[in-house]
Amino acid sequence: MKRQPIRWLMVMSLVAVATVGVFGVMAQPDDDKRPGPPPRYELGHVFPPPLLEQLNLTSDQQAELEILQQELKSKLEKLLTDEQKQQVENFRPRRPGGPGGPDGKGPPPPPDRPAAGRKGPDRRDRAASSAAEAVPPAKLQELPLGVTRAPVVFSGGHETDPRDGGRPVVLIAAALEVAPEVFRDAFSRVRPARGGEPEPAQVRQNKAVLLEALGKQGVTNERLDTVSDYYRYPPGRNSLWKNKPAVANALVKDGAVIGYEIVSGGAGYTSAPTVSVPKVKGAVAKVEISFSKQMESNGAVSSIVIPDGNAN
Repeated sequence: MKRQPIRWLMVMSLVAVATVGVFGVMAQPDDDKRPGPPPRYELGHVFPPPLLEQLNLTSDQQAELEILQQELKSKLEKLLTDEQKQQVENFRPRRPGGPGGPDGKGPPPPPDRPAAGRKGPDRRDRAASSAAEAVPPAKLQELPLGVTRAPVVFSGGHETDPRDGGRPVVLIAAALEVAPEVFRDAFSRVRPARGGEPEPAQVRQNKAVLLEALGKQGVTNERLDTVSDYYRYPPGRNSLWKNKPAVANALVKDGAVIGYEIVSGGAGYTSAPTVSVPKVKGAVAKVEISFSKQMESNGAVSSIVIPDGNAN
């Protein structure tokens, strides 16, 4: 309990360092390479990839950093609204050197900041596009006359089986390409640490037990390490494994939802999330999720439909 304030201070310190690091790294383009588009910012990440490579962290530091980042991400996800999260998702830092990046060789300026001599959108244009801010323009398709879009809000979707002690077994099993029951059976032979970090000898023993059972299913030592590291998260009431919220729209006509469109299925869902449409009353939906060995899309929302008997 006493570590939480200290750890949060550590996280905030890292955020401050990362802020300097992001702009410091981007302010020094490589003279031998034509600058490309800036990297995408990921919620909770405190160091940009170029700086992270330069730091050459030890494995222990990397593990501790991952824990801190997961804690920060969890807190930010509770702090930010869905619209703000989408803005973070779409954010791309600008390169220094004015429009087009250093020496004008980079990408063109974003639409809301036109280059000199070009007229930008007026307020009426901005107001007309405000309803689509939650969805990247490239994802939008022309709708029939009278049909509009309304952003969907996803809630929950991270329930686990009571037998799993809070572990996302369905995600881990899918990433390892084994059935959940197979992983549960293998993990039942593991002896987790109680009240602290396990001793190195216990870690090796637990891993050997898992490999003895999962190796028969074709799971390698390297794959087990990769999946375990990806879904490892600090224990705690508000902690959660690595995940990405889904993004979708409700298709509305005459004040009623007539369908849904998925912009991004997200990842990390272990159960079907609840769907609501703040701008439309009485909206109902049936959500399905899919699992994959590709961890970046494992546990994604794959289908949103109006349940039978509720269609207008």
